[in-house]
Amino acid sequence: MNKSKSLFINKRVFCLVLVIILETFFVKSMQFKILPEKYFYDSTRILRLANGISDVTDKSYSFAANFFKSINIFGFTTLMQWAYFLSFASMVLIVLVLVKNKKISLKNCLFVVASVGLLNIYVFNISKDIIQFLFFYLMFIILNNKKIDNHQKLFLSCVILLLEALGFRVYYLIMAMLMLTIYFIYEKMIRNKKINKKTVKKLLFVALMLFFIEVFVVQLISTNNYNSIINARYIANVNRESSPDAVTVINDLIGKNTNFIKFILNYLINFIRMLLPIELITKGVKYVPFIFYQLFITFTLFKTSTKLNDKNIMWLITFISFIMISVIFEPDFGSFIRHESTLFLIMFEMNKIIDEQREEL
Repeated sequence: MNKSKSLFINKRVFCLVLVIILETFFVKSMQFKILPEKYFYDSTRILRLANGISDVTDKSYSFAANFFKSINIFGFTTLMQWAYFLSFASMVLIVLVLVKNKKISLKNCLFVVASVGLLNIYVFNISKDIIQFLFFYLMFIILNNKKIDNHQKLFLSCVILLLEALGFRVYYLIMAMLMLTIYFIYEKMIRNKKINKKTVKKLLFVALMLFFIEVFVVQLISTNNYNSIINARYIANVNRESSPDAVTVINDLIGKNTNFIKFILNYLINFIRMLLPIELITKGVKYVPFIFYQLFITFTLFKTSTKLNDKNIMWLITFISFIMISVIFEPDFGSFIRHESTLFLIMFEMNKIIDEQREEL
């Protein structure tokens, strides 16, 4: 690579960093002026808890409030103060990742800009989602570490998810179980073989079958936990259907999961619906950007899956595991895309895999 080419590449990275910093300031300056009140329900609740005004809460809200109290060295008391501080701190973490890249494709640059916009609107506030972003950032550091092997990456990632499940969101324990399951399938059936469309389909099919078996086993152990899993979406949405704040709600098309077969059918249908959210177009033109964002992620997911090897398979396993639990627990498309955006650095790396292999051809 000649000097002029290297300079051009560095300029692109510099321009990307400059764009997302300016984007952050713009979004934050407009956020509290144009966004409706529904965007700040959770933030207001956490802020009240953190300020000691309210004591009505659940496990995840208590964890979030205690987290923000512990880091509140500047004495913040308003949503806006927290929003600017958390955006600044998060952007530092993101920029540290970006500047290590000597080359970022234009496609990946656009993905970063779109993701940072979403994160600043939905995540970089006093919220549970910023904590989720930090958990996944730790996992990103582990997966990106070339000095440790896949077994160590898997173990450390599962430890992070276990700690998160114990103190924050219990369903991430299922994500850890899924990562272990999918990696086991990979080790026994696919490792040391050429990864192509056939092997990826085989991996996904077996992963889904084992997952359904695991859910069925839960039924034999604890009926209450089993019902909580298969009807998580119904429980979350049963009182939201008429709410103006639940426009993008995801209801099971076959109805409440009254038996295991209905759970499997609803799960498979929702798996496709969430990866290809074309139905959002019926909710209004303003949802079109979200459709394109998700379609880009879905395209990257399937495109990357056939270009992986033993050195980078953990990226796919992590993201697929996240998608599989989201199909159960995400009550609407808005929540799904918001939570999915917290993994954008993992998707950023998967885009790089595609770009690097295209250059080798």
